[in-house]
Amino acid sequence: MAVACWLVTLSTLSFAGSVTLTSVADTTLSQAFPSNNFGAVPFVNAGTTQNFTTNRGLFKFDPTAVVPAGSKIKSARLTLAVTKEPADGFNFADFGLHRMLRDWGEGNKITPTNSQNAGTGAPATTNEATWFYRLAFTTNTWSAPGARGLTDYVGTASSSQTIYGMSDSPYLFGSSQQMVADVQLWLDHPETNFGWLLVCAQEERDFSARRFASREDTNHLPELVLEYVAPPLIERPQRSGNQFSFLFTALPGEGYAVEFRNNLSSNGWQTLAELGTVADVTRVLVVDAISFPQRFYRIRSY
Repeated sequence: MAVACWLVTLSTLSFAGSVTLTSVADTTLSQAFPSNNFGAVPFVNAGTTQNFTTNRGLFKFDPTAVVPAGSKIKSARLTLAVTKEPADGFNFADFGLHRMLRDWGEGNKITPTNSQNAGTGAPATTNEATWFYRLAFTTNTWSAPGARGLTDYVGTASSSQTIYGMSDSPYLFGSSQQMVADVQLWLDHPETNFGWLLVCAQEERDFSARRFASREDTNHLPELVLEYVAPPLIERPQRSGNQFSFLFTALPGEGYAVEFRNNLSSNGWQTLAELGTVADVTRVLVVDAISFPQRFYRIRSY
């Protein structure tokens, strides 16, 4: 088997991209209203109130809706807007995004118009998230009220930000290795996508509670910005004698593995060749000797 490379002048715009996603689900877990759901409320509460009751926020984004399958996530950063702070003053606090390990239901409850408090939500119905339940009126409770670290969510924050007041809003949760890993996991394995839990790191302190705009607040949408490299495409496959060949385009700074398998129902992918990083956009010719009745190929970037 041989791999040949040559340089060509190509735009990388066809292979790399940036997209902005808003949440597809978000809601609040409220200790003060433990049986209520907040799925249609235009904000998510997180932090501790002046009465020392705790709130935690859930946000879920779907990268599979816009990012091509097989892409490599390069960066992920989340912007959240604070739309209200405690009326009697606030304590600044650190908030972290923790990847959820179990599913939950956003629900569709909104505070009744005759309520004196916009943050009360409304009594949950079946399969809606509350302080006690991932999916209300089922056996699917949280491991502990409000969700428990290591069981319901990853204990270490994927990204953190210090939250002050509305005057410093919006707030950016910057890209990190773990943020990228979270989104990459959701892209490659959508069945594991349960979103992030927004948790105040100093929940023992009062006056840290904030309202963060939810997807129902169209003026302050939660925005997850992703930068990615699209998967390389196999081009011009052809047979010539006892050889099979095809082309693909390699991008600067990316490593590539050409892999094959002879049967899709058994045997794992095997490495045919590895291409180290290149300095420029490069067209790569892959040539393989035909030795089986059928063979499947893929190109994996790393």
